[in-house]
Amino acid sequence: MDNRYYEPIACGEKLPLGNPHAFSVSMPTYQDVVDYEAETNNIFDRIKSAYPRIITHPYVKQAIAYIAEELEIEGGTSFLLPSMDSAQMVATLSKTSPNIFPFESYAIAHFPEDSTDVPANFFAFMKHCGYMIFSREAYNFLRGHECEVDSFAEEYCTSKAESKIKEILAEGYGSREITLTNCGMNAVWAAYYAVKKQLFQQEIFIQFGWLYTDSIHILRKVSDQFEQIGKVEDIDQLIAFCETNGANIAGIITETVSNPLIRVPDLETIWKLANKHGFMVILDNTFSTPWNVNVTEYADIIVESLTKFASGKGDCMSGAIIIPDNSRLNDFGREIIRERKIPLEGRDLQRLAHEIGDYKERVLRINDYTKTIVETLSTIDELELFHVYQGEGSENYRKIAKDESCYGGVISFVPKGDFASFYDNLHLPKGPSLGADFPIVMPYTQLAHWDLVNEPEFTTLKKVGLSPWLLRLSVGDDDPQKTIDAIRAAVEKMKQ
Repeated sequence: MDNRYYEPIACGEKLPLGNPHAFSVSMPTYQDVVDYEAETNNIFDRIKSAYPRIITHPYVKQAIAYIAEELEIEGGTSFLLPSMDSAQMVATLSKTSPNIFPFESYAIAHFPEDSTDVPANFFAFMKHCGYMIFSREAYNFLRGHECEVDSFAEEYCTSKAESKIKEILAEGYGSREITLTNCGMNAVWAAYYAVKKQLFQQEIFIQFGWLYTDSIHILRKVSDQFEQIGKVEDIDQLIAFCETNGANIAGIITETVSNPLIRVPDLETIWKLANKHGFMVILDNTFSTPWNVNVTEYADIIVESLTKFASGKGDCMSGAIIIPDNSRLNDFGREIIRERKIPLEGRDLQRLAHEIGDYKERVLRINDYTKTIVETLSTIDELELFHVYQGEGSENYRKIAKDESCYGGVISFVPKGDFASFYDNLHLPKGPSLGADFPIVMPYTQLAHWDLVNEPEFTTLKKVGLSPWLLRLSVGDDDPQKTIDAIRAAVEKMKQ
């Protein structure tokens, strides 16, 4: 591993370093994080790209400018989408009325300067649903239209790429009914919409546990009725809600391991409730991966962001929808998935096929590294630690874990002291995303829930047990002692 990952990395540097398709960006100081969220101190002069669904990649911006010139679109705000259908869907969901123009297989949604709509509302649904174009596709578009763009050499698998990916996932999940999508959130959206349409007479969707923020947004914004049970420990609350409202529940979305609190729900009880009351279970298995847990018997639809551990490089957007053999999704629901998905194609498909080959072996190594880090950090009094074998959900995890070595590759912790001091002196890559071969520390609550961080007395965060100062560590595929040393050094600085 490049030793530069364990040295101070300037604000705005791409992570992985030097890769134009990188999914993370360095935010080395607490002030950088504040500036990013508050959009102050000219932060975007330094941060040009970040997680691709959050900040539009420079290649995509360049493609938009090219198409706008070709179509003689002037002024206002424009977005590039994969198809006319996806653009119209986003317009419907966001209750906006952009001018939508086809260009080859793509669509441009344009809001004139005098539009009464808020373009940000449109963009929010683009990112929630994954109806987006990402850097490699934009790069190929620009090269195909003879636009100036820097060349970048990387390895691909060009032979039977889709089959290779599906074969590896089928080995892990034990199911061959797998759909690949352009990103993890498109997988979540397509799964959610399939359940919504199949069980259209049942209006309630339940968020169980504190989910990834865009999953929460989908449920809250699109469901006819939405119920939030923010802690997976509150299984009795879920049981009581189902007893009262069971006939009107369409589905529940939960995560095998919750993001970012690393808590594990009682999947067996949830599955029994779903069968008793006739609703469906959508399970996000991104954190656990199919190599750590056996969960196919507890879900109607499993989704995984292959962007994370399956890729392992932090540079390839992709997702998967897995339909277990015991799923109650019918043919109509399956057709909805096919309609609402954005397929994984082109260079992203070929890049993932190259990267996913050692998926299982990487996860098993990372399990060992995570265990080492957990055992050491557990002895540091200045850190409050969260991992799969800690807390009330640990027994739930043991029920589904393949063995006791399956620590996963993500832990979270809260420094008990001056947060800015700890963060600024922690010499590890710091920014969004996870699952790459290098370690990444994300100031999760700050970046994902800035609005809640700014609530008086952190009211909502306290209700779900989420600290505003929580840091999420993606362990990476490298010597864990380097990460331990970096954290110890930051703790010592914080104590001074």
